[in-house]
Amino acid sequence: MKKARIGGWSSSKTIHVAMPQRTILDCSTQICCLQKVLMLQLCAAAVVAFRPEHCSNDTDVMDHLLTEAALRHNRHKLPSRPVIVRIEMWIQEVTYVSELTQDFEIDLYVNEFWEDPALNYEVLSPCNGNLSFDHSIHESIWIPNTCFINSKKALIHSSPFRNVFLMVFPNGKVLELLSLKVQTMVKVKRSSIWSCWRIKSTGPCHMDLRNFPMDSISCMLTFESYNYNIQEVRMKWNEPHSVLMFKDIELPDFTLVNYTTSVIEAEYAAGLWDELTVSFTFKRRYGWYILQGYIPTYLTIFISWIPFYMSPRAMPARTMIGVNSLLAMTFQFGNIIRNLPRVSYIKAIDIWVLSGMTFIFASLIELAMVGFMNRHEGRTDTKPNYMQKNVTFLLFILAKSRATSLPFMAVV
Repeated sequence: MKKARIGGWSSSKTIHVAMPQRTILDCSTQICCLQKVLMLQLCAAAVVAFRPEHCSNDTDVMDHLLTEAALRHNRHKLPSRPVIVRIEMWIQEVTYVSELTQDFEIDLYVNEFWEDPALNYEVLSPCNGNLSFDHSIHESIWIPNTCFINSKKALIHSSPFRNVFLMVFPNGKVLELLSLKVQTMVKVKRSSIWSCWRIKSTGPCHMDLRNFPMDSISCMLTFESYNYNIQEVRMKWNEPHSVLMFKDIELPDFTLVNYTTSVIEAEYAAGLWDELTVSFTFKRRYGWYILQGYIPTYLTIFISWIPFYMSPRAMPARTMIGVNSLLAMTFQFGNIIRNLPRVSYIKAIDIWVLSGMTFIFASLIELAMVGFMNRHEGRTDTKPNYMQKNVTFLLFILAKSRATSLPFMAVV
């Protein structure tokens, strides 16, 4: 079923679940790891102790699911009632956050839990409490066909094989997952199928660079069933730990400071769809900009003030320092903004650099005024000397004329 969005977003039912404190899945001591290993051994011993005497092995159960159950199981048949699909994400790594392309790349595990009565094999008295399959079983059973609808690119890891995991449980059981990285037991009631995908996805980011480089960036991923609306599939976060972190996320330019989850009902032409959104907030690390931007501009402005202490007659040296300071400021500004998208609004770094250029330009104006005044004072000093020489020359001529005869004066 292909759907097209109409009428924008629908906010008829919105649930926001804020998670101010992140859950870090990391064992820092050997004692913690030893306790987990012992707990796993106890769980394995308990399973063996309570195993029925006459039970069906994994081969018999798989034959039943893939043959007899396949005859009465149609993967294309729509569910008679809405199937509740619970989603849990494990964040392994954030590779990068790009300002130019306004996106981020994340490596995560997507876990899906739902119940399918057609795969009930509890009547067979299985020896094990679950069955594990690879990705090939997806072609034989019903799946909710979930995807990231806002991702620019998403792919499943395939090294050394396709990283898809499927586990089938007897219907109606309580699933208890115990991982070496999880410190508590995560219980998912009435889940007969657990599907896990390891995905690398590229999602969009919302960037407001007005406070750059002291800004924050919000990146999000939206997850939903592509084929089934809320009348067929209901999507929910697997509480209380819907998003788990394997470690602290720190990039060269950003640090993950918070994340939130939300559920909305989006309106399409074919009905309403549940959309699960996880939003990541990254805080920019501005140490590089202080070393490469703020401190050099400080020094450039101070250098432009050196001509104030030089002789007014040293015009070439004063001019060279002022012009070079302006060129250095322009080069530093271009080096910073070349890695940023072209936006029409003014950023904090723009105000800082333009203010520095204003100081340097004012020093050049002062240089021009000093040169003009110096030249004007030079002309004022030379005019009286020139007049004095003319007056002296005229007095000499008059004195000379009196000493001569009248005819000579007449001739003159």
